[in-house]
Amino acid sequence: MKKILSFVLVACIVSLAYSCNCGSKDKKCEKTGTCCQEGQKAEIKKIVITAYLDIKPDQVEKFLTDVQEVITKSQAEEGNASYNLFADLKEKNKFVFVEEWKGQAAVDIHFATEHFKKFNTLMDEVAASPAKIKIFEVINEK
Repeated sequence: MKKILSFVLVACIVSLAYSCNCGSKDKKCEKTGTCCQEGQKAEIKKIVITAYLDIKPDQVEKFLTDVQEVITKSQAEEGNASYNLFADLKEKNKFVFVEEWKGQAAVDIHFATEHFKKFNTLMDEVAASPAKIKIFEVINEK
């Protein structure tokens, strides 16, 4: 469990939530190019998490079997919009999770679930290196 928690702590957090959001046609925001009002906060539409995993080559089969529980149960969470695991076609021991959550509260609930804690234990066993995690706060989709 220590490994995955440290993964989250050292996660690269990229925020797309700028200091203003479309709400007025008076002024253009320099960062987003959309109209905004002074001091207005952007509304977070969803949170996207990508987690790049490097699994020990001799543990890939175990990982693929045991990870099914966290995928199925995470997809069933009320705050989840999408939760998928993708495999690298060239390097058979590299994977990436792409998760979409309906907000920070949904992410917090997910991190507290038993299935996520069980996944942390699995990662302690099978990870070849710390995961590379990026968290994006989405304010607009086109």
